Amino acid sequence: MQPGWYIDPADPETRRYWDGEGWIGAPIPVDATPPEGPPPVEAPP
Repeated sequence: MQPGWYIDPADPETRRYWDGEGWIGAPIPVDATPPEGPPPVEAPP
């Protein structure tokens, strides 16, 4: 699967970003327009 925003298989009400190896970032509502490119990286606490 190519990197991009996809419907989350664990929650069809949301989209998540697939980076080519795994899901990254927080999910967004499925009806929201996804941003261009990956979600912003959250700094670890």
